[in-house]
Amino acid sequence: MKVAGGDAGLETRCRAFLLHRHERVAFSHTTAAELLGAPLPAAARADDRLHVSVPAGGRAVQATSVVGHTLSAWRTISFRGLPLTTPEQTWLDLAAVLGRDALVAVGDWLLSYRHPLTTAEALTEIVGTASGRRGIATARAALPLVRTRSESPAETRLRLILLDAGLAEPWLNYLIHRPDGSFLARVDMAYPLERVVLEYEGDGHRVDREVWFRDIHRREHLEDLGWRVVRVTAADLRTPLALLTRLSHLLATRRE
Repeated sequence: MKVAGGDAGLETRCRAFLLHRHERVAFSHTTAAELLGAPLPAAARADDRLHVSVPAGGRAVQATSVVGHTLSAWRTISFRGLPLTTPEQTWLDLAAVLGRDALVAVGDWLLSYRHPLTTAEALTEIVGTASGRRGIATARAALPLVRTRSESPAETRLRLILLDAGLAEPWLNYLIHRPDGSFLARVDMAYPLERVVLEYEGDGHRVDREVWFRDIHRREHLEDLGWRVVRVTAADLRTPLALLTRLSHLLATRRE
């Protein structure tokens, strides 16, 4: 299990809260997600209240800086000695407070093929048992869009922008080899038939000179083999029209 964890201060607050509690409780919603280290949008992280759930039939916790919840199905795990709702229950609970794109990003992180915390089957099962609950429409919209090979919220956002624009879904973290079969690169996204690559350029690519030089050399090698590399930045995610126009034209041209 992936146990990178989140805010150490939050963990300390949770342990302090448990010192005065004897009933069955579990940290849930954004609290559980932050403890696990899941990527949450800034607005969700800004809410520093503890979200605490109790089993159905119990009385929701009422305390200062605490949001109390009741769970119809009691699904919990122990994380560093703290009781948390399961990753799939946490994802479902987040559907009540996150938009579709943010929920997909958390789902991608939970299903990450490197260190998965749950499975697509588990998410499907829990959504299927949650009819009528708050956020279920968002969960149902997000579920088919969750993937195992997306490695960052920015990559998730880019993929959703492409899909919402009507473009085909690219391959994620695609492996490219030289003609002799040796490995050349693992790229963020690719359209193999059109030989088009999309690479998201985060701050690490901009401020780390070694990474910058390595990216330049890799791009040159890819272009030598006939691949077109489209570099995407945070600005493209905020206002994607120019990117979408360029990419649509590039894909159409490469199919001809």
